[in-house]
Amino acid sequence: MDWLYRGFETSLLGLALCLGLAACLTLGTDRSPSGALAITLPMLTVTAPAP
Repeated sequence: MDWLYRGFETSLLGLALCLGLAACLTLGTDRSPSGALAITLPMLTVTAPAP
């Protein structure tokens, strides 16, 4: 029975790793112009030029 729990835990850790990697890769595709400050939230994007 212990192997079942270890397999389940390992699969969840693998899924979390894949989702985290996918999130990092998709966030890296949208680049802001150089010298600008950009903050992106799930429903809101704010961009301000650098002083």
